[in-house]
Amino acid sequence: MDDEDVLDLGCQVLPWISNQVILIGQQTRNKVYGTLGCELFVLSQQVASRSRNEADRFRALKRIRTYKDYTTEIRQTVIKETQESLVHFVLQNPEYHTLLHLISDCLTVDGTEPSYTDEGYQDDGDIGYPGPLNETLYRQLQTYAKCRCRTGHLDWTRLRLSTDSQNGNEDVSFELVFKANSFPTTHSHSFVQWKESNVMIPRTEARRRAGIQKRKEVRFATPPLEPLSPKQNCSRLAQRMRRLALGEFCKLIDDQLVNPLHFYIQSNVLKIIEPHNPNPCRGIFPCEGPSLGQWLEKIPHISNKGKSHLAYTIAKSVWQYYNSPWMMTPWTHENIQLLNEGTGLKGQGKPHPYLRTKLDREIVKSKDFYHASDLMHQYPHILALGILLIEIAVKQPLTSEECPHPLSEAVINDYYTWAWTTAHRSNLKDTLHSLYEEAVNNCLNPELFGGYSTQQSRELDEIRARQNALYEKIVAPLKRLSDAYRDDWDIQGLPPTETICRQDISNMTITASESPLQADFTVAIFCALTLEVNAVSVLFDGFCQDSTLYQNAPGDSNTYTLGRMGRHHVVLVHLPGMGKSVASQAASSIRSTYPNIKLALVVGICGGVPYTNGHAEIILGDVVVSDGIVQHDFGRRVPGGFLRKTSVTEQLGRPNVVIRGFLSKIKTTIVRQRIGSNVEKYLKAINQTLGNDTARYPGIEQDELFQSTYRHKHHDPVACITCAQATNSTVCDEVFDLSCHQLKCHKDKLVQRKRLQTALIQGHMPSPTIHVGLVASGDTVMKSGQDRDLIAMPDNVIAFEMEGVGVWDSLPCLVVKGVCDYADSHKNKIWQPYAAATGAACMKALLDEWTF
Repeated sequence: MDDEDVLDLGCQVLPWISNQVILIGQQTRNKVYGTLGCELFVLSQQVASRSRNEADRFRALKRIRTYKDYTTEIRQTVIKETQESLVHFVLQNPEYHTLLHLISDCLTVDGTEPSYTDEGYQDDGDIGYPGPLNETLYRQLQTYAKCRCRTGHLDWTRLRLSTDSQNGNEDVSFELVFKANSFPTTHSHSFVQWKESNVMIPRTEARRRAGIQKRKEVRFATPPLEPLSPKQNCSRLAQRMRRLALGEFCKLIDDQLVNPLHFYIQSNVLKIIEPHNPNPCRGIFPCEGPSLGQWLEKIPHISNKGKSHLAYTIAKSVWQYYNSPWMMTPWTHENIQLLNEGTGLKGQGKPHPYLRTKLDREIVKSKDFYHASDLMHQYPHILALGILLIEIAVKQPLTSEECPHPLSEAVINDYYTWAWTTAHRSNLKDTLHSLYEEAVNNCLNPELFGGYSTQQSRELDEIRARQNALYEKIVAPLKRLSDAYRDDWDIQGLPPTETICRQDISNMTITASESPLQADFTVAIFCALTLEVNAVSVLFDGFCQDSTLYQNAPGDSNTYTLGRMGRHHVVLVHLPGMGKSVASQAASSIRSTYPNIKLALVVGICGGVPYTNGHAEIILGDVVVSDGIVQHDFGRRVPGGFLRKTSVTEQLGRPNVVIRGFLSKIKTTIVRQRIGSNVEKYLKAINQTLGNDTARYPGIEQDELFQSTYRHKHHDPVACITCAQATNSTVCDEVFDLSCHQLKCHKDKLVQRKRLQTALIQGHMPSPTIHVGLVASGDTVMKSGQDRDLIAMPDNVIAFEMEGVGVWDSLPCLVVKGVCDYADSHKNKIWQPYAAATGAACMKALLDEWTF
């Protein structure tokens, strides 16, 4: 190689090497590397010497030139080797440090910034959280979140696990969510309103807590590699921060504002940043969310992309929080929880892992190492991570039958045996990727993580060494694998609503190989209104959308949606209109196509009878279930009135013996409690999926029952002459389009309701109550309080609706409908969406109990 070749080689390679050195300086915050990078860059621009050398002396430079622009793993190896050589050069050449000290005497000294060493250096830009920061965060939350409120914020702390890189920034950011006491306590335990928060801690807090004295740090005339200093950052926030008073934390968490809270810990003091940043919240769905173990068991499918990203998220978090108060016990599939975060798209959510922890406890030193010499693995946190990676890979959590006791020194061999056996049986290299297998095998190899020392100073060094090995051997391979994919979970199909609060209906298609036969459908659901169909559709656990597999029989003009609810194959019948005639025609046709229908459910909304003999008080939003049907418009029109036929021979018969037995079952206390709990769960799923508060509870103040004799009309004689002169049977047509507020219906004519008054006193929303009784059905819309009571009293009817009588004669039938009005002249449409939702939720809860 001649001189010209040497110069050309140096000019091509030295700038790339200088960039690698500068990158190390940025990552470690060590200006030694930054200065070296600048000097190498200058050298590359001013190479003037020429010398003749043997070709093998330039072999390394040739290799760099060949592979520096590649995108394969070879380039990663070259980068790693080059950076390791540069680190070795800086550490092993004291002459270089002496030269820097001589240079520093001529430069301006700035002692405001802390000094960072190259310890814990990572090759991809990730900077770990200094251990004292984790402890500072934990203790500050413990101190300020202590309260005596019934919400128990400390019991509901969730720490968001993230792959976000801190990149050496002075302020380290942590995201947490707490349970807010903004919603009624009568909701089921799974209904949770989350308050999102962000806590920032300057890295200098770690040095202050560790008692490290600042030393003078020189500022070199180099490119601007460093971010703003803590002093500069604090000056920008100083005017927005105030010290948080003890006891104020609960009030902030329970505040109704949606914006996340932003805190700052400075000099061991928790401060609130005001006004709140307008940053959008993550939109965490208001439910408890499944543990990682429950989620893995229920989710139908996770792609390799999703598994890799989830594994990387958890592995990096274990590295960041290693040996901190957040890891007093090893992380398992029980204390990692999946919370659904809104994506901004209607009906969609993205599950994200959070650490579930209880802050209200003393900090116990984490056992990073077990002493016994007969153990297969001495590092519980690293073994626990390996188990998590295996569980994600095989999509099956380690069960209590396989390892009945929590991970401890006494049973760690049992856990290791399960992990080793499962990992090698699962062939992770072929089913996922060799990098995933590498990460798992490294977790199961205790020799990679060193020994243990009884000397505290040595112990801390070895813990830090284990943390660095954890990154290099486990986190880094998973990061490379995750980076090969887009940041997307790619979950194909969602589990039933029992597991995840919100569903994406488009992803619930039943494949052709799973499709049932037409004879397998045993349940039919009849809905007349679009809002009723919307509420019912949310609760399907899967849809059959291959139209070639399901053709209507000749003469069957019905329109169907086919799918699965729980264990049942269900036919949803879209009625073309309201009333008994269209329902009767649909019911008489369905069995020609689906011959094995054993239960017909007429689901939707109805008018309720507020007071009936022997029945509990009915309020809006309650659900009625029929144990019989009366056709209230079947009778004779005679001069002066209408005589309804009440003869037994002229009325509909009783339900068949199967339905009568089922009704007896759902009236029992235990089953009613179980149904009530499921109604709350399914109602929540409907609300979250439909979005925009479509099916929310309208409010106690909107539930108004007027005296049955008090008419809905213009009460101001000047406003309407027709209403002013109205007889008992006539009012103007306009009143049916106007609200009680617009007509000035007098509030003193309202009837007081015990359940509503109790709810107001206790400060909660009344839960839907299920009422079983006789339902009146007919083509006539009931909008008269007086007529309602005249018809209801003789037979003790509890509700009025319009389709049940049409289905009753053709199929074994139950009417399940939410109460949206009181079947009087004051009825309106405010309660219809919520009533449709409660009716649909009750319908699915009943199907959970139906076994035929």
